Amino acid sequence: MKALEYEKLAIRNLYRKRGRSSLTMLGMVIGVASVIMMLAVGQATERFILAQITTFGSDLIIVGNGKGDGSAGGGPDPTVKKTLTKDDYDALKQRSWTRLVDANFFTRDVVTYGGRSSFVEISGVTEDNIDIYSAEMSEGRFLSSDDVALNSRVAVLGENVRNDFFGLEDPIGKRMKLGKFNYRVIGILAPGGTRFFSNVDDQIYVPFTTLMRNEGQDRLTVMLVKTNIENVSDAKNEIRLVLRDQHNINNPLGLLAKDDFIVRSQEDVEERAGSIGTILQILLGSIAAISLVVGGIGIMNIMYVTVKERTREIGLRKAIGARRANIRNQFLLEAATLTIVGGVLGIVTGVLLSWSGLTLLGYYQEGWAFAMPWDAVALGFGVSCLIGITFGYLPANRAAKLQAIDALRYE
Repeated sequence: MKALEYEKLAIRNLYRKRGRSSLTMLGMVIGVASVIMMLAVGQATERFILAQITTFGSDLIIVGNGKGDGSAGGGPDPTVKKTLTKDDYDALKQRSWTRLVDANFFTRDVVTYGGRSSFVEISGVTEDNIDIYSAEMSEGRFLSSDDVALNSRVAVLGENVRNDFFGLEDPIGKRMKLGKFNYRVIGILAPGGTRFFSNVDDQIYVPFTTLMRNEGQDRLTVMLVKTNIENVSDAKNEIRLVLRDQHNINNPLGLLAKDDFIVRSQEDVEERAGSIGTILQILLGSIAAISLVVGGIGIMNIMYVTVKERTREIGLRKAIGARRANIRNQFLLEAATLTIVGGVLGIVTGVLLSWSGLTLLGYYQEGWAFAMPWDAVALGFGVSCLIGITFGYLPANRAAKLQAIDALRYE
């Protein structure tokens, strides 16, 4: 028989049992769609992280709590011992080669105004914060160095916070209660969208000195630094020397593992984010691939049932001259057809669901975007075909080995 005749016969046999064939293909559809969705989400997550990092320029240096070699910490991780203090900020601020230094302390607390209360993220920052992020004001002014030095209870609101609490009312000069303390509103930030994975429009900005005092804390969450030193590596080394002196760390060899702080440039963070993204895609893809294997096992089981049901047909075909290869190819082609059709439907389903999900996520949080995961499409389709051939071979080979006389006698 020619290949085209094999295919026509396979389609006819599958159509005859179309209910069973549809349910069998469903396993492959779910498996391929899962692989595409998981890898698309992993890819989108990696791009989102990199986009958040690269927004602020290659000269941004992040100073965090944690081991200097990066084995732990580096950001606002609550499990890491915090060592950064206001004295560290002051020491860096006083250096002639630092251009901008922003000390950060974050918390969430109940914010109250005019009978309305809500939990809001409160960011303790310095006057340099607005310049580091190239942000703009829509009303009033941002924090000043005097506000930071004098522990002033003044606040700058994100756009969404302003709308939620004040509506059409002018907020400048009004007093809001942040936790247990009253703050005077001095400005409104222009809409800024997502920054470092949080929406700046949903935050309130106050002097970090005031917030730390009110919260009874003496450790910073993170510091951001921009310097006048052209070489970022040299700038990072200068920052390390200052902080080692501040923390009384005897480290003449400059071993990062001995530092109780971590200094990273944008390039370091990009590399780390890229590694995390790759691991995430591998992990998600591996989990989704289990669905493909389960679908393949389902195909194998159904093909065994099909072989048993069509035993007399196999005997009749062998009696009129069909060879083992003819029988094996027929059943193998039926299994392959199931997986190929299921793979194509899975690709369409996976792409549509990925596009819908990421588009919806991008609607609620800026920075998320869908990109066609061609590697996931190729992987999902290729693996589905491989599984179809692999799991379809055993039932097909069993059918081919049946003896004509035994098959004809089968009831």
